[in-house]
Amino acid sequence: MSRLPLLALTAAGAVLGSATLRAQTAPPAVTRVDLAAAYQRIDRALTTATLDDTTRATVNRTFDRATLSFFGGRFAAAVAAIDSATRLVAPGITIPAPVAAPPAPTAPRVIDGVYASAVRARLQDRLGAIAARDSTNGRDTTAARRQVLASAAARAALLVDVPNPERSAEFLSDAPSLAKALAAEVDAIERGRDPYAHAAGDLWRVFRAGKNVPTDAEGALMVPFRLVASPAVASSARGVPVVFALHGAGGDENMFVDAYGAGMIATLAREKGFLLVSVATSAFAGSADNFDALLSLLRTEYAIDVTRVYVLGHSMGAGAASRLAQLRPQAIAAAVCLAGGSAVTVEGAPPVFYMSGELDPIIPAKSVQAAALRTPTGEFHLLPNQGHTLMVADGVKAGIPWLLARHR
Repeated sequence: MSRLPLLALTAAGAVLGSATLRAQTAPPAVTRVDLAAAYQRIDRALTTATLDDTTRATVNRTFDRATLSFFGGRFAAAVAAIDSATRLVAPGITIPAPVAAPPAPTAPRVIDGVYASAVRARLQDRLGAIAARDSTNGRDTTAARRQVLASAAARAALLVDVPNPERSAEFLSDAPSLAKALAAEVDAIERGRDPYAHAAGDLWRVFRAGKNVPTDAEGALMVPFRLVASPAVASSARGVPVVFALHGAGGDENMFVDAYGAGMIATLAREKGFLLVSVATSAFAGSADNFDALLSLLRTEYAIDVTRVYVLGHSMGAGAASRLAQLRPQAIAAAVCLAGGSAVTVEGAPPVFYMSGELDPIIPAKSVQAAALRTPTGEFHLLPNQGHTLMVADGVKAGIPWLLARHR
């Protein structure tokens, strides 16, 4: 995935539709582009800012008001609040005015002189032929083989002429780079190899899951995820830790890799030597069977230390992380719940680290602390002068070392 502007992400991780178009004589409509750009500005500014306690508290309170405006559909108020907070973080920053809607048409993507859709069609034809041969000769119809074909097919589907702004996997992909990578992947699949085994880098994929997730055209259950593996992690013959990262309500699998502190957790994955798997929470959290399926797949492709499997989530993702710890205590070594989470009371529960912003108006700190107190293995940490969403960067910074120090 390329690190393009996060036009599919919002300040609270909520995916928001475009604003209603207004007549050209009306003031410019606030679009999804404006919302995402506002979040990106403050997210990046905070990575280098040094704030005193009073300013940090004001910024967090202002940002959380913007979050509540998002959820209430008051998009112009949300952008205004975010920009107000950004000016406190970076007083000299230039903030452009919202672009009038409708936006200019997007030029179709072209790869080596042809439209992206033509490249996609060729790749899909090759994948269809592979699947047909597999079905005819019974060469390899294992679950692992089906997972490989599912990922390749989903990646090929991203090669569209004009990306859908509602689907960040399309919008964030770099079509020429993706097409080149896919050609090599399909070559490998034709030779009977798994091109994703021990793959290094930043890779968007899907996996065929268990229950309660959207289906593809053939009825297979699919969950998107974004995987980050350093070359050392990818090639390791010894087991490496794996962290499943679960985003907040309405976000997607790109949130932790590209946002939440400018992708801090992805940087830590490369520096500290763990496999990062950022999953689409809404699809993934429907059943613990999905966790089982993805972990099983990863174990066929990387050397995983099964004593160091971790989950970390924010808000809705924190709730999902605590439920997984409750349902899979023998598989999960430890969990981190940021601005959310429920009590984990099962026998043999892993350690659970709950963190909350002191000023959080969405999931109050006292609720998170109560969950920690009901968890025999729970710890609670309060982040002073922090709110609901901007606390994630500090939560990741504290939570990842805490996780990596624990094993089953």
